[in-house]
Amino acid sequence: MQNIHEIVAAIEPEINDIRNQIHENPELGLKEFNTSALIEKELREKTHVDRIEHIGDTGLLVEIKGTKEGPAKCIALRGDMDALPIQEAEGMNPRSKVLGVMHACGHDVHTSILLGAVRTLENYRDQISGSVLFFFQPAEEIMKGAKLFVESPLVDFSKIDGVAALHVSPEIDAGTIGVRYGAILASSDELHITVRGKGGHGAHPHTTIDPIVISAQIISTLQTIVSREITPHEPCVVSICNIHAGGEAFNIIPSEVKMAGTIRAVSPEVRAEVNKRIPEIVKGIAESMRGEAEVEIKLGPPPFVSDDEWVDRVIRCGQKLLGKENVILMKIPSMGAEDFAYIKEKAKGVFVRFGARTPGGPYGSMHSPGFYCDRKAITAGILTLSGIALDFFGAEY
Repeated sequence: MQNIHEIVAAIEPEINDIRNQIHENPELGLKEFNTSALIEKELREKTHVDRIEHIGDTGLLVEIKGTKEGPAKCIALRGDMDALPIQEAEGMNPRSKVLGVMHACGHDVHTSILLGAVRTLENYRDQISGSVLFFFQPAEEIMKGAKLFVESPLVDFSKIDGVAALHVSPEIDAGTIGVRYGAILASSDELHITVRGKGGHGAHPHTTIDPIVISAQIISTLQTIVSREITPHEPCVVSICNIHAGGEAFNIIPSEVKMAGTIRAVSPEVRAEVNKRIPEIVKGIAESMRGEAEVEIKLGPPPFVSDDEWVDRVIRCGQKLLGKENVILMKIPSMGAEDFAYIKEKAKGVFVRFGARTPGGPYGSMHSPGFYCDRKAITAGILTLSGIALDFFGAEY
């Protein structure tokens, strides 16, 4: 049998072609119909997987069953599929053909890598005692896709022993992976604030209760939660990201202001404390300025905390497959979040960053019109994701 590098090298051109097709035809969360159909077609025509199930309208659950005798174990690998409502910059190659939609977070690459892992791991059935599950997940960007798998009766998490996912990172070079002991991603909670006062003429502010002034005080004071109430050793973010007040008139004080933002933390304790303090501060300020306020916090995914033995596994197989110099221990967690954390709550596991940047090339920020992913990332991703599974089963590769 070919070794794993030969297997991946042989399929990479086809996997890259799939990546290009997905990139050129991006679809938003829960609308990934063509992407899902393309992956299912590839699976049915080019693999001999044991099971393909539909999760929701666009998700796919795929299973490879091993033939090795011994106690059965199970690992689940995930790749997300959805794009973002962003117009891709001119001159990108490949480039989205859909106006106002692009793969600005690398999910086209994630999906392609997961397909590559299916095709790679099929060659190792005789070294797998148990099964490998593959979650082709929709709607990560809107934090709804992972819950489809968590809540599906087709997925028995009591039989899943470990989970793993990869995500592109423009901070590191293609061909390189990054991992971290402990928290690697933050929680993500959605904040909505409504401030009510008494509107009136801008020339006579003393006759009003100005919700804009109240809101300004609230925004400034909320920043003191991070700077004065949370230890500097614990990363935390409170960001107000949009404000809506009144109409278009320049001389009318509105009666109401609405704000929305995001709350991020890598510690469950800090997350709980911040979510407790925000309503206290908002309502206290509003009342002190003769107004009133409502606060709604919608809990999102928790922090993603990788398990030490799974980080060890990534380092071990990463150094073996990519070279020691291409495995990085990341010093700080990202304040980004992932709904894969909902899946991680069900089993031990790990989250791995892999390089997207062309070595020596420009930085392409995620969620920006200029995001890109070097082709070398595909090979590194397939090797890493497959290696994690093979190491889990104690296979020779």
